[in-house]
Amino acid sequence: MDLSSLEPRDITVNILLVLTAIVGAFTDARSGKIYNWLTFPVMLMGLVIHTGLAGFEGLKLSILGLAVGLGIQFIPWTVGLVKAGDVKYLGAAGALKGPIFVFYGFLYGAALFGVFAIIALSLRGDLKKSLTNIRELLRSWVILRADTEPGEPASQAYMPWGISLAVGYLIALALELTLGTPYWILQGRM
Repeated sequence: MDLSSLEPRDITVNILLVLTAIVGAFTDARSGKIYNWLTFPVMLMGLVIHTGLAGFEGLKLSILGLAVGLGIQFIPWTVGLVKAGDVKYLGAAGALKGPIFVFYGFLYGAALFGVFAIIALSLRGDLKKSLTNIRELLRSWVILRADTEPGEPASQAYMPWGISLAVGYLIALALELTLGTPYWILQGRM
């Protein structure tokens, strides 16, 4: 993709996304929170920018991105697996960049979170206990068909999800700027 062909709207939205990713990752790492003072204004800016520069089609893109971003983590949030700030962080990215972008940014962030979690658990010496817990939980659910509660957690340490999401957004943005889409397509490359 030729970066000189980017429209002012795209440049503005991309700068806002990068700033949001950096600030969200920083606040999550520092305080364990992604604050409303970051997410709500970014959601509003995404809606306003897209509506102002692309009319009703821009508004639809931004609202759909916001809904997909919020929806991706809604169920995990309702059962206490993620914090509300993480859900709103995805919504903000969706309002800025649309549904496809936020979906792929989330996938990259989730994969990175898994890698970071494995590294962190290994460094703390908790990886073996975590894997044993997972194995026993799956065994009871799948093989025994029992409704078993998870065992004692191997670690109570907090891992900021916002950092992985921020990196996921930046990966999706880098792919979008180089390939024209936030994902890599294998078609025709084999």
